[in-house]
Amino acid sequence: MVFSPASDAAPSLRASVTSSVRQLIVDGELAPGDRLVERRLAERLGVSRVPVREALQALEREGFAEQRPPRGLVVRHLDAAEVAMLFEVRSALEDVLSRRLVEVVSDDDLARLQAVVDDTDRLGRAGLTAQAVARNAEFHDVLVELADSPVLAAVVEPVAGRLAWMLSQHAAPTVMNDEHQRVVDALAQKDADAVARVLAQHLESSRTALAARLPRREAT
Repeated sequence: MVFSPASDAAPSLRASVTSSVRQLIVDGELAPGDRLVERRLAERLGVSRVPVREALQALEREGFAEQRPPRGLVVRHLDAAEVAMLFEVRSALEDVLSRRLVEVVSDDDLARLQAVVDDTDRLGRAGLTAQAVARNAEFHDVLVELADSPVLAAVVEPVAGRLAWMLSQHAAPTVMNDEHQRVVDALAQKDADAVARVLAQHLESSRTALAARLPRREAT
């Protein structure tokens, strides 16, 4: 995606650049340990370095990047302790999200979620693992979108992005997709407690699988 350089200082451009760089990390195009160089990213996105600099500052605050002298800013590696905390925060947000969804979800919304699940299953069966992972990662994004709450979306996005990034590197899409199917089934019943319970179970199984593969922080 290329942005017009005419309004580099505009908040909308800063947000767009931040979202684009975040997505490069989530998609694995920028891997843990990769340097985040303003000039290269500005050229890639077709903007000046100003919004890129501000985007990198935002992503550092969100936990996607860290300063690592002498290399400079790089994509972060996360350890098991950080993963556990991220899942704990996301679990609390999912409870709010599930109750909101039960209030507003329509049959068309359920069909859209089911399409994500079906596509992921089809791609997985075809052996297209990378595509299945990418499609599977869209499920929680669609949940947030369907909730139709800008406030909730603004709070969830940084946490959801980091979890999607980690899960795309470590988790099996077929396992997560089976759990996503149970979420759709619970939503169809319009039972907020059931949706919250299924989402909590889904997050816990994902957390356990992922934490086992990540390094633990050394005691200081």
